[in-house]
Order: sequence, then structure tokens, then C-alpha cells
Amino acid sequence: MEASNLPSELFYIPLLYRPWYLEECPSSIATTYSSADFRQPAIVTVDVPSGCTDKHTGTSASAPLAAGIIALALEANPELTWRDMQHLVLRTANWKPLENNPGWSRNGVGRMVSNKFGYGLMDGGALVNMAKTWKTVPEQHICTYEYRLASPNPRPIVGRFQLNFTLDVNGCESGTPVLYLEHVQVHATVRYLKRGDLKLTLFSPAGTRSVLLPPRPQDYNANGFHKWPFLSVQQWGEDPRGTWLLMVESVTTNPAASVSY
Repeated sequence: MEASNLPSELFYIPLLYRPWYLEECPSSIATTYSSADFRQPAIVTVDVPSGCTDKHTGTSASAPLAAGIIALALEANPELTWRDMQHLVLRTANWKPLENNPGWSRNGVGRMVSNKFGYGLMDGGALVNMAKTWKTVPEQHICTYEYRLASPNPRPIVGRFQLNFTLDVNGCESGTPVLYLEHVQVHATVRYLKRGDLKLTLFSPAGTRSVLLPPRPQDYNANGFHKWPFLSVQQWGEDPRGTWLLMVESVTTNPAASVSY
């Protein structure tokens, strides 16, 4: 078929912006294509009981794309571990098609990262090519540090506030320090009248800022968080040694709202 006879919608080039259902999170490594609303193109795929559809949407469309790319990488190199795959996805992700979205920043080793899209769009060709020659990473090493809150503990606070907690990281209880970060977890216990008014932001020694918990206006839970693990991959590749800062703040408009941590 000649190009002039093709339907005009086949030449529609969508703007690559966040979908309305996206949740921001610093644990996201990368993203794939999805859809926004019924007026915009969706994912074309096979359908049941037969034929194809051009209306496949949401995370139900994007997750299989990621799984298919990962399957191709495993076919190219069956020795890949789950951490190898995360390295490959992260190192080959392309942020440029999504650069018009606000919120991109450069982490401590120079990689562009976003709370919306991780390190960018998954690139199947680049990922498979890198997988062919990839050498399995060494065994994962984990260091744990505990922040001890001075008395009073728990500490009650009312109304709007901002508190900073710092932790110096220079070694490891096992004697072997982590020199190259992959995953960072913060386990936090906080009680608050309206959990959605809390915001947690982590700053690494290299200056990388990760919003571990953004405000959520519709979250009215009053139980808070109990030893909740907040995960970030935005410091990937950084040297963790130095001073870390966790900023806990409230965006409440209720002066009587109370918190304890």
C-alpha cells in the first residue's frame, strides 16, 4: 500500500507525557509505552478470541512490553540474574523522548532520573546488544544503619513542620563497605492524623534528591506507617559514604494535625 493511501491516524506521533493514572515513585527503574485517554492512540496487539486490537491501554499494556524486552535479553544471555537485568535496563534506558516532562534531575554519577519514569524509556535493541556481552555482577552486599531518635521517643508534633534527620555512613558492621550503590531503603515509622499530608525526601551525600513519599491528597489514613520500607534506585552507582539527610515534612492546612515518630 502506498503511503498516500494509508489512514492519517497511522502517522500520528503522540506526545510522550505522563498518563493520568501514573504514580510517582523513586523505585521505578524505567518505563514503556502506554496510553492516556480514549481520545489518544493506544497499544496495538493481538486480541481474543481472534484478530487484533488498537485499544489496549494502561499498565496492562506497558508491563507486557517490558516483559517481552526482558525475554529477548534472556534469550541473548540466559545467565543473566535479576540484578544483571536491572543494570541492563537502567544503563540502556533513554530519557530523551520524555525530556519535555518536568521533574528530571541528574544524580550523583551523571544519570538523568525522574520520579515519573525512572531512567527513561526501555530500549529493546540497546538492552539486547548489551546483554550479549554482559558479565554477571558480583554477589549483592547489604549494609544496614540505624538512626536512634533522642528522647522524647516517640516525639509528638502538631501542625505544619519540617524536620531533618542526618546519618553519617562511612563503613559497615561486616567490615566491608558498599562502594557502589544499587538500592537504598529507608524503614520509617510515623503516625499522623492524615497520612497523605506527609512528605519524605532523601538526600544522598552526592546531592541526589529523592522524594520517597509525595503528598497524596486522597490518603486519609490515620495510622501512618509502621516500619515501612521506602525504596529508591535513583542513587544507582553512587558512593554512599558521607552524610545522608532525610527530610520529613507536613503539608497540612490543619493546625491541629498531630504527628509522632
